[in-house]
Amino acid sequence: MAAVLCNGIFKICSGTCEAVGTILSLPCKACGMGCDSISGLCRSQFCLYTSVTLGLNIPAIVFAARVITYDFEGGCRSASDWLKIDALLCFVNIIAAFYIAAKIAYDPPESGTTNQDSAPYVEATIGEKASNKTSGAKSLTRTVMEFGNLSETRGKSLSRVKEVLCYDPIVAFYIIVGIGFMVWQSIGVGRNQLAENCGGNLSEYIGNSLICGFCFIMFGGMSFAISVCCMK
Repeated sequence: MAAVLCNGIFKICSGTCEAVGTILSLPCKACGMGCDSISGLCRSQFCLYTSVTLGLNIPAIVFAARVITYDFEGGCRSASDWLKIDALLCFVNIIAAFYIAAKIAYDPPESGTTNQDSAPYVEATIGEKASNKTSGAKSLTRTVMEFGNLSETRGKSLSRVKEVLCYDPIVAFYIIVGIGFMVWQSIGVGRNQLAENCGGNLSEYIGNSLICGFCFIMFGGMSFAISVCCMK
């Protein structure tokens, strides 16, 4: 009886400790996964795109955070509300940039692609074993095989970009948000005039946010195109 009781208490304590250990280790696991994802993006071809997105969108968020405690009235309130909404749109830009980069760079290949990818190497191996006549012929065969494999890999990468940009529903929603972001920057030019006589450096913050916003519109697309061109 005592042995059964002791075993039951031991199982309860052991299960409780395992559950507590699992709960306490969740933040560390989440942090590790996040660090691995960020490290992978930094090593990917989309590092330029994500860096440009961060560098041109974070300042607007910081500017909005600095004026969030001010109680403006009239036109100053309209200008302050523009800055807050602009910060929200900039946050969406950052999330979307990392999503697009991760989706394109780390989307798992479809089933069956391993066999297709391994076919050129098998053919090259058979060709090398069958033809041992001249080293020049072997070198030419390897060059043709490598060029064909590179072209096939690049074609798959471009098709993955097309699939994400044209068929992903989240990206489709972000395209609409991006159009709204461009319109919102144009509205901000008028709101900046309303903030000229407001306190809290509101006019300066809106002006700097507009500069970052228009620069992101120009350089964001350029950096994404360069990242796509650098894909292998």
